[in-house]
Order: sequence, then C-alpha cells, then structure tokens
Amino acid sequence: MSIKPQHDRRLLLKVLATSALVPRLAISNTPTNPDVVIIGAGIAGLEAAKTLAEQGVSFILIEANNRIGGRVHTDTKIFGVPFDTHAHWMRASPTSPLIFHAQSNDFDVYRDHGRQQYFVGDRKVTEQELADLRKADALFNSRIRSSALSPAMGLEDNARTALGEDFFERPWGYTVASEYGVWDMAQDSKDWSPKSWWNSLDATSWFCAEGYGSVVADYGQRIPVSLTTAVSEIDWSGEHVEVTTSTGTIRTRAAILTVSVGVLTAERIKFTPTLPVEKQEAIDDIDMAVMNYIGLLFSEDIFGFGSDTYVCQQQTDETGVGYLTNTHHSNLTYGYVGGSQAKALEQEPMETVVNYGLDGLKSMLGNDIEKRFVKGFATACGKVPLFAGAYSAVRPGRSAARAVLGRTLAEKLFFSGEATHPVQASTVNGGLESGREAAIQAATYLRKKT
Repeated sequence: MSIKPQHDRRLLLKVLATSALVPRLAISNTPTNPDVVIIGAGIAGLEAAKTLAEQGVSFILIEANNRIGGRVHTDTKIFGVPFDTHAHWMRASPTSPLIFHAQSNDFDVYRDHGRQQYFVGDRKVTEQELADLRKADALFNSRIRSSALSPAMGLEDNARTALGEDFFERPWGYTVASEYGVWDMAQDSKDWSPKSWWNSLDATSWFCAEGYGSVVADYGQRIPVSLTTAVSEIDWSGEHVEVTTSTGTIRTRAAILTVSVGVLTAERIKFTPTLPVEKQEAIDDIDMAVMNYIGLLFSEDIFGFGSDTYVCQQQTDETGVGYLTNTHHSNLTYGYVGGSQAKALEQEPMETVVNYGLDGLKSMLGNDIEKRFVKGFATACGKVPLFAGAYSAVRPGRSAARAVLGRTLAEKLFFSGEATHPVQASTVNGGLESGREAAIQAATYLRKKT
C-alpha cells in the first residue's frame, strides 16, 4: 500500500510549517541580566525554559545549532517524506507532555504494536524456530534479572558476562542479544549494564507520522531562543555565573547545562574552576552510545508486511542490521545499527553504508528489490560535534554515575539532560523531565536568595 498523495502532502506541509516557526532571536532581544541562562535547546532546555516561564523567572536560552530540538530532528528534504535523523521512537506513557501535545495539535500519533518478522537466511522462520527464539528471549530476561539483582556483580555487571558464553552458542542467542543490546542500548553486550537496564522504567513506544522531531519543533516553537550561540566557558567561581559565548558574555544568577555527555567528555566547554573530581569521573563513567539509521526508500512495500514492521535475520554476531520497514506507509525503511558496528561504519563513505544496509535486505528478499530502490541515506551521529553520539549508556558497574552527574554545583550550576535521569535515561522523555526538575530547583534557589 503506497501513501496517498494528499496524505503525503499534508504530512510535509505540517512538518515544513513547524520548521518555519522556529524562533531565531538574538541575545540583544532577550534580558541582559537574566536570572538563569539555559545552555542547549534540546528537549531538556526547552522544557526548562517553559518551566521557568511558568515560575516567573527570567531566562536566556542559547543554542549552538541553527535549530532547536537537539537530538530530535525530522528531515523532509532527503526522501520527500518525514525522516527522523536521530530519535524516532516516542518511548513514554500516554501522559507524556510530548505525546499529549502531539495528540492535541493534530499530529498523527499511534502505538508501536511491535509487529515482528524473523528470517533465517532468505526464508521466514518455522514455528519451531520461533519457539526456540522465545525460549532464548525468556532465558535472556532470567539471566539479566539475576545479574541486575546480584549485589556482588560490581565491574562484572555487563550483559556478556551475565548471559554466559553458552547463551551466545544458542541458534538465537546473538539475535536476542542484538535486539536488546546493539539495536536498543546501542552497545555491544560487553559494554552495557544489566543493572542499569533492569532499573530503567518500562514504557510504551509510539510513532508519529510527521516525525518525532516535528513534534518537538512544534512543542518549542514559541520559546525565545538564541540560535548559533555556542558556549566556550562557564565561570561559576563567584556569586554569579558568567557564560562566555560566541556572541558575548552573559552574567546570570544561575545556569542550567543540558548538553550531551559527549560534549562534556570532549571538553568543548571550559569550566572555571574545573569540575570536581567526582563530577569528572561520572562523565567518564557514562559513555555516549552510537545508534545510526540507514534510510532506504523504495517505490513500494517490498516485504508486504504492512506499515511499521520489524524485520531481522537470525544473527551470528552483533554486527547485523535491524530493520523497521514501510514506516507510516511511506515505503521508507529504517535500518538501524549500534555499538562498535555503528562506530566502524561511520568511518566508511555513505555509499558504502547504504549498500551495506541494502545488501541485508537483498539477503532476505533477493537482488530484484534493487529495481524498486529509490534512494538511501545514512546518519553518523557520533561525528556530529554538538552531540558526539545518540544517547547516554552507563558503563558496567557504574550505575551510580547518573546521580553524580546530575548533582548541582555551588547551588547555582545545574546539570540536566537524559543522561541524568535515574529511570528514563537515554530517552527524550527522560530529557524533558530532567529539564523540568532542574528549572524547578533553579527557581527554588533564586527565591531562597531573594
């Protein structure tokens, strides 16, 4: 089933209209001596700004990029249909402000029903093979749970050790490990923490036909923000906070920092005085995972499974590609790769990566699908300096690092973003909630100082 032309135009018009409304204000048009400066106009920064406005606190929101949304962005130029270049899955409860906003503003938001198809080579699985896969999935959850609840795991709190080598010797071991690991946590099994994963909040996944990035752009369209304003230094040594930017220095009573862990790790912002040792250690203990998409547009639904269907082959290692096919009836397939595989592919030309994703589909459906192939595109989030990755992943044995990263310094320098959320890290909703909490804490601090 192809997308209806009039529906296609409606989606594009809504996305383009949202993009046109993104504010582009200069610092000269905002308070010269704000109560708070918010650094980063991703979802955490946008929500912090909304909250401060509700609290009656003056602020400046600055963003190094030329758009708002951070790691949530929808592009319509690449394929002519909405393509999320970063976050795509809306992983949250129906009470999420973003889902509520989308539903209240005529966005086409719907549940991810998790339709899944498995292949062994170029054929679909048999009923017996599917039963074996389900047994492997149950064993995965049992062993990960045991590891997560064990107080003695320490630095051995990694999925590879928790599962045991015998798990990977099972016919479906690597497939199940990939579904939970490189295709979800964006980390190889040896690099992600069962304890951190087990303690995260289970949430429903949703999709938006216009793209997740379009929802966030619409959510933040009325928030004043100074774009293309990069921060080079934060001086928090005195009574006030001084933020040095590419357009001047801002003197403020408090600051909320929402940049990614990747930016902090790369030390793109100088802190005066330097961050405490425990804060630096927390930054080192949280990796910036890499998850990339290989977008593949076809002239028709090549699998014939309907919209938004997950497809994967039986895996023999953790270097394969998972697929979400025919998104929103658009004939667009997302091939997703994570972990060391994604990092390695970022070093290759885009044409090579696109062909890699296409070859995976050919191995299931045959070479004839190339006749229906229209265009491909591959993201490389690890090479974007403003993010340096997709989302945070705490290193094995270092689950406490998130709380340390989120601690306020000198009562006036607040750290926010998805990496600081205790149970919704690595999600957009986690970033939103952490931004709101940081703003509430900042407003409380300012009232106390008045």
